Amino acid sequence: MSLFHKETMKMKHMKRFVALFAALALVLAMAAPAFAESGTAADHNGSITIDNAVDTTTYKLYRIFDLESYDTVKEAYSYKLNSAWSEFPSYSTTIDGASVSAAEFFTVDSVTGYIKWADAKKNAGAEFAKLAMAFVGEKSIASVKDETASGSTVSFTGLELGYYLVNSSLGALCSLNTTAPNVTIKEKNGNSIIDKLVFNEENNKFEDENNAGIGDYVKFEISVTVSDGQPKKYMIHDVMSEGLTFVNDAAHKMSVTVNGSDFTKYTLKTKADSTTMDADCTFEIAFDDDTNGASVLKPNDNVVVTYYAQVNEQAKIGSTEGNINKAQLTYGDNHTTNWEETKTYVWKIDIFKYTMKNEAEQPLENAQFVLYRGNGDDKAYAKIQDGKITGWTKTESERTVLTTSNSGKLEIKGLDVGTYYLEEIEAPKGYNKLTKPIKVEIADKTGAITVDGTSISDTTVKVENKAGTTLPTTGGIGTTIFYLIGGGLMVAAAVLLIAKKRMENK
Repeated sequence: MSLFHKETMKMKHMKRFVALFAALALVLAMAAPAFAESGTAADHNGSITIDNAVDTTTYKLYRIFDLESYDTVKEAYSYKLNSAWSEFPSYSTTIDGASVSAAEFFTVDSVTGYIKWADAKKNAGAEFAKLAMAFVGEKSIASVKDETASGSTVSFTGLELGYYLVNSSLGALCSLNTTAPNVTIKEKNGNSIIDKLVFNEENNKFEDENNAGIGDYVKFEISVTVSDGQPKKYMIHDVMSEGLTFVNDAAHKMSVTVNGSDFTKYTLKTKADSTTMDADCTFEIAFDDDTNGASVLKPNDNVVVTYYAQVNEQAKIGSTEGNINKAQLTYGDNHTTNWEETKTYVWKIDIFKYTMKNEAEQPLENAQFVLYRGNGDDKAYAKIQDGKITGWTKTESERTVLTTSNSGKLEIKGLDVGTYYLEEIEAPKGYNKLTKPIKVEIADKTGAITVDGTSISDTTVKVENKAGTTLPTTGGIGTTIFYLIGGGLMVAAAVLLIAKKRMENK
């Protein structure tokens, strides 16, 4: 929102007045050096050009005061109220919690109709700009011209000289850089920005990606920078993929802060409120607007929202596509940001139990395994259902025992990155059980696996079992040797026994 004026009532006063609106762009659009010494508004036309305009944003032009006549030598400029603003002198409202009235800024001479600005308000441009826009909204004042930015420049041409207000849904933070009748101002507003991150425990910070297992809680952060000068209708839209479940309980509570302080002036809508929110959204946060339609958020505010989701059994597993959570900001009349997204990766391991037979891998069934992580007091066994992790337990009796089928295969889905141990607790009959657990490590982002320190090309942990020692059958050479040795032992025993008796007789 910017205020442009093409001249002042009195140049000395208006030089101070113009300085006042350097930030809010109450801009003088008619300068004495560019014109004849005297004249009326009908003698000249002016233009207003907005540099650094925000693409696709519509700028609206309102003329508050009409320039009736001027004399540059005497530095005399006469303004009268524009007819569309006839109710403005008596207008008052509440802005930022305080009562504000037009009578504080200017008065209209009851005889001549000329405008007189209050000296005490020469540095109150921000208040006046907000007041004028509140009046526009409440009284539905029509703009004299509308222009939509296509690129970074917007121009209003063929303007009658006067005191103008330029407004957009982004506000009025423009700067004064000329007092010529052809005015160029610089738009200091911009599109508000949204960013989205997820907490990566491996790096202990918020990033674009992380890893998690089924049942794990994942922490997200959305940050919004309010860059427009007239915030209103701010709403965050969040969409979680089917592998993520939004959680907002006592242990995983959503938090909203503005400039580092807790903030509660918003409404949270979830799936339960699907009739009043976008169907695809997991939740929406609508920031409150005041009675004049302005947001409780202020220009340059920094909004941070933290919240949680739990990885569920519908998660995409072993895919670099990941489980996506995305967020978007809508604000103003029709402003929408791009979607910002994070990815949460979930991994798996496959197990193939086999033995070598005739130089070929032969699948083995009925091998039993358990999976655990950690050691000592931190040791936790996997609880698995239908091949997917459902939780972890430190109680051995609650662990899940997996048994290979005749294909020799097992699959364990829903793992985070980290180190796991695959322990064979029962080997197939006739085969030797592994003497120690297999160490399995899943790497960050890629899901690459190493087994006992050796990288493998896929996700399959191959476990070989070897048959136990084969003993000779009855009647074979082994039995003959046994009897011969046994007979020899008995002969030796007999010789020793006779020798001992003979010695005793002596």
